[in-house]
Amino acid sequence: MAVPTNYVFTSGSCAKSAIYQLICDQLTAAGWTDIASLASADFKVFKSAGNTGDKNLLLNIRDTSAAATNSIVTTDFCAMSYRLQDTYVPGATGVAGVFGRPTLAWSNLYIAPVAAVGTALGKDTVVNYKIYADASKLILEIEYPNPSGLGPMVIYMGEPDSLFVADSASRGVLVAASAQNPAGASLLSICNSSDTVAAVTAPYNLNSYALLPPGDPNAANKFSVSSIYYGSVAEGFRGKLDGVKCAFYSGTNLSTGDTITIGTEVYYVVITMVQVSTAFPSRALLIRIN
Repeated sequence: MAVPTNYVFTSGSCAKSAIYQLICDQLTAAGWTDIASLASADFKVFKSAGNTGDKNLLLNIRDTSAAATNSIVTTDFCAMSYRLQDTYVPGATGVAGVFGRPTLAWSNLYIAPVAAVGTALGKDTVVNYKIYADASKLILEIEYPNPSGLGPMVIYMGEPDSLFVADSASRGVLVAASAQNPAGASLLSICNSSDTVAAVTAPYNLNSYALLPPGDPNAANKFSVSSIYYGSVAEGFRGKLDGVKCAFYSGTNLSTGDTITIGTEVYYVVITMVQVSTAFPSRALLIRIN
């Protein structure tokens, strides 16, 4: 599969309880395959060769929280969970497979910007979403109805295409969320070190950053739109979060639903509701709709 040059999102709506299946269906449609040999033990283990066709990307997810309670499909709670596994070998049919990190803990991944894992929101709540998926990644934007009191949120799972180091296998797979971000503020969780560095035994965190001026728009009513990069002091800049951009947010200069045009490309503005922490450098995120 060719590496994308455009990341255009599609829109839809569904019940909150259908978000997990939406994620699974979109990954499958984009070329990921669930290779779990025993779903009751291994849960979903999505594998893909990536957009470059030479990777072994893995996404291990389940519909329950990190504590293995309260499915987002069958209950009103709002946290699914994931693990950034480096390898997985399926067992025989009906036999659990072997993970490279068998004792790795699950991390919560919220689908709503609620205050805590024990906060409920009716599973039949209808949400609007915008979603993008390819053989390397899935990006999901979710908007809850006004009476819920919840703002939008954005989830990013998988490997970006703009890598500035060599990331083979599943090393470059990451997870970032705009609310209750597991890694903490302005951090994303990444599976492993890059190829030139010795592999590590557990995922770790990298910083996200962008070029954001102290005020927007300028005197010509133009906004500064920035790509989002990630890296660390030790690793330098490692990659770019393709498919999502950001802008400075003052609290009044932008609103969810605004559009910004860059050349012939139209971007939809999402003012995310930050709850506890966000992986992104700004609350104002931009996703392409045309």
